[in-house]
Amino acid sequence: MKYLTKIYWSDEDEAYIAEVPSLPGCVAHGVSYEQAARNIRVAMELWLGSAKRHHDPIPEPDLVAEEVMRLAPLINISKLAQLSGVNKHTLATKLRRKTRFTFDEASKIKTVLATI
Repeated sequence: MKYLTKIYWSDEDEAYIAEVPSLPGCVAHGVSYEQAARNIRVAMELWLGSAKRHHDPIPEPDLVAEEVMRLAPLINISKLAQLSGVNKHTLATKLRRKTRFTFDEASKIKTVLATI
């Protein structure tokens, strides 16, 4: 499965931090961006393996929502809603609550994101 991974520098930790927002608690670090990226792949494998062994639910990646959140600092959510024809309150609520988009909503949003 493909999940959005965030990697950023932490002054407090003096390291790169990598996290997978869809997998609660799935976090790793490294002294370099590359090391953090390698470490988060291992952490994801361990997280998913543990969930399978314990019969815990494994979240399906919502790549549309994750892509919107990744681009959020660069895009205006109201403008995205307008261009995609998705109600702006619906868009904002689903992103905030991490609720899945309908197939139709996801298709419209993907079409707009492809132009950014």
